[in-house]
Amino acid sequence: MKKIILFNFLFSYMVFAQQYEDFYYERIVKLDGFIVKIESYDSKTGVYNRTKCYLNDSSKEEIIIPITKKEKNDIWKLKKEFGKFVYGECTTNKNVTLISNFYFENEKLPPKCIETNQQKEQFIKLSMGLRLLLESKPEYKKAFYWEFIKK
Repeated sequence: MKKIILFNFLFSYMVFAQQYEDFYYERIVKLDGFIVKIESYDSKTGVYNRTKCYLNDSSKEEIIIPITKKEKNDIWKLKKEFGKFVYGECTTNKNVTLISNFYFENEKLPPKCIETNQQKEQFIKLSMGLRLLLESKPEYKKAFYWEFIKK
């Protein structure tokens, strides 16, 4: 009987210990309806992508920034504050539109725009958590070294 109880306890612990899910983050900036910047990160592949689109030219920077299971789990914990809803930022200010979304692995619903201040705070917390995580990685610092030069 003790073995069954111990097995159930260990099995439950193992299931709850791996709560993270892979995710895809995307941020699009539009100016007068035209896309001027796209930034994305795929936690499954570790690909971080920045694309700047200009009228006659575009530049694309793509690097691999792997994150650990613990770091994915930390992002997942921040996401769980949203509950079961899938939210994205959809902000328009004059002629600038910003669209940001987190798509987690098992989510099938399209993201809804943030509706309350609480949702906005949670989304900012989630976005900043990912931003700070990526910026702390040596791969990011090496690829975008100019961001860390003091002016």
